[in-house]
Amino acid sequence: MKASGYDAYIVPSIDEHQSKIMTDHDKRREFISGFTGSAGTAVILSKVAALWTDGRYFIQAEQELDCNWILMKRFEAGVLNPDDWIIQMLSAEMNVGVDSKLLPYNAWLPLKEKLKSKGLNLLEDSNNLIDDIWSIPQGRVPESVAHVFIHDIKYAGQSWQEKIYKLKEILKEKKANGTIVTALDEIACVNVPSHRGDDATCGSYCFFLLQLGLFNLRGSDVEHTPLFKAYSFVTTSEIKLYIRPLKLTPEVEKHLCPNLNNGSECVKVEDYIHAFDDMKKIIPEAGKILISSSSSYAMVNLVPEGNRIIHTEPSPVAELKVVKNPVEIKGMKNAALKDSVAIVDFVAMLEQQVLQGKHWDEIKAAKTLAKFRKEQEGYQSESFTAISAVGSNGAIIHYRPQILTNRNINMKHMYLLDSGGQYLDGTTDITRTFHFGTPTDFEVATYTRVLMGAIDLISAVFPEKVKDIDLDILARLPLFRIGLDYQHGTGHGIGHFLGVHEGPIGISDKSANGNGHLLKPGMFLSDEPGYYEKDNFGIRLETMMMVIKAYTPHNFNNMQYYTFEPVSFVPFESKLIDLNLLSQKQKEWLNWFNMKARNTVGIELKKQGRTKGLHWLLSKTEYIPVHSCPNHSSNSIRPLHFMILCFVVLIF
Repeated sequence: MKASGYDAYIVPSIDEHQSKIMTDHDKRREFISGFTGSAGTAVILSKVAALWTDGRYFIQAEQELDCNWILMKRFEAGVLNPDDWIIQMLSAEMNVGVDSKLLPYNAWLPLKEKLKSKGLNLLEDSNNLIDDIWSIPQGRVPESVAHVFIHDIKYAGQSWQEKIYKLKEILKEKKANGTIVTALDEIACVNVPSHRGDDATCGSYCFFLLQLGLFNLRGSDVEHTPLFKAYSFVTTSEIKLYIRPLKLTPEVEKHLCPNLNNGSECVKVEDYIHAFDDMKKIIPEAGKILISSSSSYAMVNLVPEGNRIIHTEPSPVAELKVVKNPVEIKGMKNAALKDSVAIVDFVAMLEQQVLQGKHWDEIKAAKTLAKFRKEQEGYQSESFTAISAVGSNGAIIHYRPQILTNRNINMKHMYLLDSGGQYLDGTTDITRTFHFGTPTDFEVATYTRVLMGAIDLISAVFPEKVKDIDLDILARLPLFRIGLDYQHGTGHGIGHFLGVHEGPIGISDKSANGNGHLLKPGMFLSDEPGYYEKDNFGIRLETMMMVIKAYTPHNFNNMQYYTFEPVSFVPFESKLIDLNLLSQKQKEWLNWFNMKARNTVGIELKKQGRTKGLHWLLSKTEYIPVHSCPNHSSNSIRPLHFMILCFVVLIF
């Protein structure tokens, strides 16, 4: 810092592609601070260092940061944000540094102006001080050269040539000659119509930074997420892919250039390490460039100011990606079904053996569940490191089981299991909380209220103008009524054989998700309210769901209404539900969900010969009485339906 003239240095939790899901090679903030959580900003001064993170990681950060660091708990009363803290700690004419490739353009500009108003300087330097002190001999993981592979069109639903065409259509609409997109997965799932118009042209050049899916490729640079690092440069006559040459196989090269002699589009491969310098030469001559304000400051600066068409988040490409095409929708539902089968079969065995007094611990359970998933068709890996947490460990929202914290699963404490899988046809994420003994009244009360919030959210009907952030309150209200809450978002987007967290959509409050985003049919999200009692237990109930059209009896101002369809069907823990707290509608929804679980997961368990899992499922999905009198509503699920379905599942 002294040699570079910095009095303060900022280390964000993103990489050059503005990705929060990073390769181990790029986890600079984790290296310098020791904090392993995914969200956090480190600021280092000459004699003091501070780290900011949110409520998901307060307990974890307290455990992982040493005495060199001050933990700054975001959004708590009296806690300054990083830029105000820097201003308070420094004097006029002092200099602040941060790698301009790591800080988004829309964060750089306001930071620079704010510091300038207080007499401080934000220096424009793309060198990274962490890289200067973090080398492979010191434990840094080398850059990955793992092979990329083709994501078959039977899973992707569209060819890469169609996706290139759609990108050019977007540029034409925006009156741009090209575009730069910096997120690793941003071009991953561009959905295109099945036909092509005659007037689809764009300007002379199309530029963008690429991850993978534009070319229907996947990789393994990032743990649990099939991403690889790459850039791309496209014109109407040429397509370049900047990637490390060792990552390509002859099969992939053929995929990128299938019919060269027939005049079809062909991708020219260049070395990844030359991408930034090459684009620096080409972009100034390219004309108008569409670029996201969330791109890095260094990347935006490649485009001459007069040629920039800067759009705010979300980018048009991100909006297209998050709405799944029909093939992807089918795949996501199929992946969720396989995942539900694996979890039900595993938990059936786990509960039986815990009750028998056999040894199970957090680490063993997480590893064994991964083996159950591996038995399902198309399974590739976990979609994240499983959160397998007993008792007080469950109160750590993003807990990861480790040898020093590993606890036995028993009949005394709650057990929280948050896990997911990567399948060739989709990505999954699901959480259930169990108790294999006798829960306390407070555990039942809080579990039930978390469940009530989850049901109220997933069964909500809302007009098309309602944004994702507007729905967050629905999941929290049952907890609010007794003065409780949780410190994380209620839901996040889910990718298609991509990131288990996919932007730009997310169900959370405005402070965490800005102004929010509109929801559209074909988007997949999680529904995951929770409650966490420090040093005691944690509860989270997460179900995958898809936005669908709602068919209402009325249609005010010709407005379309939406609702959610659950796609994962792992039963809730019946012994933790206080039926007296549930409303009639909540009970009816739960009966519908249980019947659906039997009719999908139950049948698949039977088909796969997983008898133990099937019987466990049936025991957890028994009919819940809805009325206190025999006058049943015509819409309620009646016990006879369950008896018939149980017979069908068991016999056929």
